[in-house]
Amino acid sequence: MPTPVEDIKSKLDIVDLVQEYVPLKQSGANFKGLCPFHNEKTPSFMVSRERQFFKCFGCGEGGDIFTFLQKMENLEFPEVLKILAEKAGVKIVRQNYNPAFENLKTKLYNLHETAVQFYQEQLRLPTGRAALDYLLISRGLTENILKEFQIGLAPNTWDMLSKFLKTQGFSDQEIKQSGLVVEKTGDYNGLNYYDRFRWRIMFPILDHHGNIVGFTARALDKNESAKYINTPQTLIYNKSQVLYGLDKAKSAIREKGYVILVEGNMDVVASYKAGVKNVVASSGTSLTQDQLKNLKRYTENLALCFDADSAGVRAAERGVDLIWTNGMNVKVIILPEKFKDPDELVKNNPAVWATVSQRLINFMDYLLAVNLAGKNLADIDVKRQITAKILPWLNKLANPIDTDHYLKELSKRLNVSENSLKEVLQKMRVPKTKIAFGPKESADIVIKINKQKIVSERLLALLINSSDFLAMAIDKLAPEMIFNDYQEFYKELIFYYIKNNVFEAADFLSYLSADKKNLVFLADTLKLLFESEFANLSRLELNQEFNLSLNFLKREKITGRLKEIEEDLRLAERDGDRVRADALMQEFSELSREMGNA
Repeated sequence: MPTPVEDIKSKLDIVDLVQEYVPLKQSGANFKGLCPFHNEKTPSFMVSRERQFFKCFGCGEGGDIFTFLQKMENLEFPEVLKILAEKAGVKIVRQNYNPAFENLKTKLYNLHETAVQFYQEQLRLPTGRAALDYLLISRGLTENILKEFQIGLAPNTWDMLSKFLKTQGFSDQEIKQSGLVVEKTGDYNGLNYYDRFRWRIMFPILDHHGNIVGFTARALDKNESAKYINTPQTLIYNKSQVLYGLDKAKSAIREKGYVILVEGNMDVVASYKAGVKNVVASSGTSLTQDQLKNLKRYTENLALCFDADSAGVRAAERGVDLIWTNGMNVKVIILPEKFKDPDELVKNNPAVWATVSQRLINFMDYLLAVNLAGKNLADIDVKRQITAKILPWLNKLANPIDTDHYLKELSKRLNVSENSLKEVLQKMRVPKTKIAFGPKESADIVIKINKQKIVSERLLALLINSSDFLAMAIDKLAPEMIFNDYQEFYKELIFYYIKNNVFEAADFLSYLSADKKNLVFLADTLKLLFESEFANLSRLELNQEFNLSLNFLKREKITGRLKEIEEDLRLAERDGDRVRADALMQEFSELSREMGNA
């Protein structure tokens, strides 16, 4: 019976997963792209569908589907196991705390799933009838929407959820860590904590992997001072990293080519009901770097949704700079008059929202329209006010074509010469970081290149694909001349060839799988390197590559030994040891001759 890891690997394709993060192009039987783990201009990152692993021949990172997700998301193995198991439809049986399968984070994910089921059941009880009527009748939601968004009800009690979680095997510490309870001094019905959410509609918050990480809770009591409250920050919930609805919107965002950012959870739910699914919510908080980083995996176009008054501009000023700095294009969707948000519009006319959500306006066009609307453009004071508002934004545009376009537009609308506007703009310009609309490169990651390692890889890739090259290498290249980490592999090649007097790649891999499993991944990596770099070369070109690699490794080894001899010779002469000095001189002469032949 296969293990969960084996089962997942058999059902998921690493190429599909990697392409969620990195654009790949087919290169023979494999796929190639720019490495996500270091900055590079020429692709050296390879993914093999046949062997289900990745390898970067620039920075050296490599591994299977689990390793890739761990490195990309900075997750521990149990978290990756849970995410990939859900993708693959593989059921992971809860362990009695087996660290290989479960850690505190995955326990908290499981706890939240249990809490969601509890809240959903409460909504269907007679005591939840008023809440259900509110959702179905007052808010106009459907049963399918309630199920899709897993909306539930926190009952009007102090300990009902807490006690339920205890019956499901969760410890006091896990329940406290979840953020679903509040600790209190003393003991209350056997517990020193009580339920955080009471008599509230519960909207589960999911991360972009689909893990339930927290809740937004809407009060049903009209006298409640806090209409909406969220889960506090926990081990699995950080509001600066999560966007409500992103888990469901990913496919639609890719399909449409842009994402719509709204303010509230109900805006997302209502939009989804109207068939507009490329929508996420900031849940009333300002956009953050982490949220934008998550969005950029799916699109570089972000549409802000504003009502028809100028309040939207004030909100935009807090976020557009950050969006631009992250290399994303900013569009604007303007709601019809009298509607303050998509939820209100959808309740009135879903079809209008479906249409309006596709009318995207460039942010600068929107900024001009709002600032010019209803103004006396013949008044010089008004002209100064408008230019004072618009020109700082033009100063942030990196593309001179954008700047020129909007200067012309502003000049025409205000009846002011372009030269005058340019002069004012020039005075405003001081050395600063420009905001571009294209992708923003991350800070350079310094990669220390080990030439001996790279050349050893290339030579070994040739050897496992050519019995002739292997025979020549055995005759000319000692194992210690190979990069240290690869010497064991080279020794196994030599041992296999001498024992069998021939080299069969498939048989050699079978031999490694049986007795040297630690070397199998290296063998797969070398095969991938050969397919990527050498498969289309002529025999002459392969010979040149072989000779260059072989001679380089010999020279590296000899050069190192010559330096050692120089130091040893200095010490021998200092100590008056003529016998040792003569021997060292003889070795130096022999190596120098060999160096000349390399």
